[in-house]
Amino acid sequence: MTIGLILILLLGGSVALLLLQCVAQLKMKVDAGLIFGFSIFFDFTGFYYKRYVHGSSLFLLIAIPFLLGAAAVLFRKAEKPMSPVAFKGFALWGIFFFYTILSLAWALDSDYGMYKEKMLFIHGIFPGICAYLAYRRYRVFSWTWVAVFGLGYSVTHQLFGQYTQEYPDRLTLPGGNPIFDARMLFIAVTVALWGKRIPLLLRLAVIGFGMTSALATQSRGPLVSFIGANLLVLLLTVIRKRRNGQWRLPPAWANAVGYAFVGAAAAAWLLKDQLLESLGGSRFTVLVSGSQLAGDANFVDRRYLQEIALGRFIAHPFFGTGMGGPDLNGYLNYPHNLILEMAGELGMVGLLLWAIAFAFTCRVAWHHAAVLALLVQTFASTLFSGDFGFNYEYMMVAVAALALWREPKDKEEKEEAGDGHERREQREKNFVPHYQPRLRRS
Repeated sequence: MTIGLILILLLGGSVALLLLQCVAQLKMKVDAGLIFGFSIFFDFTGFYYKRYVHGSSLFLLIAIPFLLGAAAVLFRKAEKPMSPVAFKGFALWGIFFFYTILSLAWALDSDYGMYKEKMLFIHGIFPGICAYLAYRRYRVFSWTWVAVFGLGYSVTHQLFGQYTQEYPDRLTLPGGNPIFDARMLFIAVTVALWGKRIPLLLRLAVIGFGMTSALATQSRGPLVSFIGANLLVLLLTVIRKRRNGQWRLPPAWANAVGYAFVGAAAAAWLLKDQLLESLGGSRFTVLVSGSQLAGDANFVDRRYLQEIALGRFIAHPFFGTGMGGPDLNGYLNYPHNLILEMAGELGMVGLLLWAIAFAFTCRVAWHHAAVLALLVQTFASTLFSGDFGFNYEYMMVAVAALALWREPKDKEEKEEAGDGHERREQREKNFVPHYQPRLRRS
């Protein structure tokens, strides 16, 4: 242990003691958004730790959320008991993860399965629970903190990103992966688009730096996930507001938007060849060219791995081959598709348990546009790349959705969304004006 490391540990211990003192004596509130932002963009902090301190930075991902969560639990009583909705959500996810651990008993490679479980727990579940505990105590969740960490990640990617031989023409952090970088950067942009009470300058900075860096990675799956999730949430938001009478677009504007959309689609179709030529050698070309997609090496390799996973599911349809397992060649490859991976390793039982827990979480996140957009986007990303362990972002967002549930408010929103239109019509029907004109007798 070097003197520099000892000094850093002493400094960290002093900061921890100061934080505990502030929470205990000065009644400082722990912002759950701070824990969430630090954890989901942990590679921002981890990159600088590895660059200037060296060594594994994983302990920071455990220590800092634990410290903040423990401070909230020890020095402050919960304002409200755990809601039945949150309890039910945690119970559903707990049943699923209990089954995944149980499946290690018949797994082809239980060590690899346990490794994936640990990665998901350390990166996704544990920080999410710490953020949940802090929010339960203080009812404070600031999207500004999440945007700040997202901006830090975006600027770091711009400053230190490299074009390596392994990933030519794709801006990547040293020792990183462009797909993972793109996932984080698009998460930052989504937070800036949908997060509430974020300062305008910070919002614009995150969108500008985040989009520039994300497109420089030339990662196709995260881009498709980002566009699809945000368009879906935008459509749902417009429909909900129109049903509640909160948002009405003037007919002239509505017609203009419709004509512009149709015109843009027609122009894109007519200028398809020119667009393909302008894309040139970009990896995004496969998104608009079926022939290039069929010949893409990445696509072909992943389709082969997905066929293997599908074969496992057909051979073991009910309980799968257990969490973790090599492919036919003995390599620890995964199909880069979370659904196919769980189908092959956990079978229909595991898929059903996961689907119930995820559907319940989506229902909880229904009235939180930012959480719903992040949940859909992070899940969609799991269908294009990564494995069960390193696709952890959606689990952290799922825990945040359970934390941000507020039953009384959501009941009102549910009533407004469900029968608000009918209640307004009834009020108009029963309305009697205070002034009734008298008819003059002739």
